[in-house]
Amino acid sequence: MPTDETSSVQTGARSGRVRLTLADVAATLGISRTTVSNAFNRPEQLSKELRETILTTARELGYFGPDPKARALRRKELREVALVFHHDLPYAFNDPLTLDFMRGVARQLQQRGLTLQLIPMFSRQIEPTLDVAFKTTADALIFHAEVAPEFASMVRAAPLPLVVVDTMVPGAPSVCLDDRRGAELAMAHALKAKPDVVLVLCFFVDEEPMKRAQAARAPRSPFNTCERVAGYAQAARRAGFDASRIVWHIVDDGDPEAAALRAVEQERARLCKHQRIAVVAMSDRIALAAMGAMRSWPKVELVSVVGFDDIPAAAAAGLTTVRQDGVEKGESAVRVVLDDEPSVVLPLTLVARDT
Repeated sequence: MPTDETSSVQTGARSGRVRLTLADVAATLGISRTTVSNAFNRPEQLSKELRETILTTARELGYFGPDPKARALRRKELREVALVFHHDLPYAFNDPLTLDFMRGVARQLQQRGLTLQLIPMFSRQIEPTLDVAFKTTADALIFHAEVAPEFASMVRAAPLPLVVVDTMVPGAPSVCLDDRRGAELAMAHALKAKPDVVLVLCFFVDEEPMKRAQAARAPRSPFNTCERVAGYAQAARRAGFDASRIVWHIVDDGDPEAAALRAVEQERARLCKHQRIAVVAMSDRIALAAMGAMRSWPKVELVSVVGFDDIPAAAAAGLTTVRQDGVEKGESAVRVVLDDEPSVVLPLTLVARDT
């Protein structure tokens, strides 16, 4: 979800002054952001010469280290980071993309000698989850769950540093994907196969946000589902594909395979009025389940199936998909919350395979 915070040189929300970040120093020297961070926060990990070069360059650029609040966090003895997750624990440990994300988080925490605390989404309800999260014994929070507008003030007032992931809260640092662009790539690929109808299998979204996302000039949304809907709709309009030939169906991503099977069966009579069908899904797990069921339908041709995520099973099945780097997303979340790195929007790429 592109935001005004994607640039490494940002304007302070209140002062209006341009604030350099360690990313600018890293780009100038051609080194990693972690190396620059080490120069300020973990000098023992660098040679004396390299650290002096980094600090000298930083001073010349006008960067004098992380902001005071973030530095205060690091001056205390950090022990643990809590990860608030948008599903239950069984889902977290069975979903390939989630495992990649946690792998990225764990990699960064291991380097720092920190432990990880997992807080699942209780009954898929945000309010009790926030209550537990804000009482955590951890020193910082990674909040990987959508935050409805009515809870944004609670997040901004959190009693400890946090970063939100795959969502946006005004005033809070974030790690997001360019979901709208990724969805555009997916739909454009599906339409190249010249389908008669396209089935779009979506994560849950309320009716009004869905309508806004499908509009010709859809506003930016803090939610990745709405951004993907907007991208699908925009690509279809650009290709001149009639909106009446797109079937939108919401599925429960808590049990994606079963939900996908129910969805295609519910839409079967409607879809089978057409000969050439394409499927675009918001996850590979949903796409793979739908593809497996629909390939057995007689008298119709499944001309394209496009998923989202690029989990290992997608490559094994030859599924075309939109690739996100779950490990990098996890690592970025830790760097943003602990190293004062700026909010980031990670790119997505189309991986074209057999479908």
